[in-house]
Amino acid sequence: MAGTRGWLAVKGKDGAAVLAELDLVRTGESAPHAQRGMAIALPNGWFIVITRFGSPLLTEDSLLPLSQGCKVIGVQWSENDVSVATAYENGKPAWHVEHNAESEVRVLVTSGELPPPFDVLHARFEAEQDEADAAGEDVDCFHALPVELAETVTGFEYELGAGAYGVPAFDGWKIGQEAIPRAASRRLRRRMARSARPWWKFW
Repeated sequence: MAGTRGWLAVKGKDGAAVLAELDLVRTGESAPHAQRGMAIALPNGWFIVITRFGSPLLTEDSLLPLSQGCKVIGVQWSENDVSVATAYENGKPAWHVEHNAESEVRVLVTSGELPPPFDVLHARFEAEQDEADAAGEDVDCFHALPVELAETVTGFEYELGAGAYGVPAFDGWKIGQEAIPRAASRRLRRRMARSARPWWKFW
């Protein structure tokens, strides 16, 4: 993986409901591979929305209410910053795993009841880091753990094309333009407009 990525996954609501609650509308465009502004319904029941690192769609303000009556996982990955996977269920935080590229290699910030795959993945990454350290390699194996945990839980892997899931293509989406937007929708659009500047600029 290179650069930055952001995506969210929902299980327990169909794609139309997810897009409506996020105030997104389909564009009619499609693509064979994952990219920002695309979505895909996986056969295993997870609906994936591809956005970007730092997107307002991935904030708790967005994901917590979306998780009412379902499960939601938000993922953000930056090669030189943080790797984060956060889950919500039925309107409440469920679990969180985060690794900062600037912290000690083996340091993970976690909370909640972590899903079963976490222990298996952690043991594997620990072994890989041990091997790298023994070989004198300057690598951070743990930076990929939060993303791989989300991939394991949802069955979605960013690098795979739609055909790998038996689905024709990813479907395009854009921010909706309601004639009389809901207050929440107006707030979301303002956040999206502000986020048009580089994610690292706070002014």
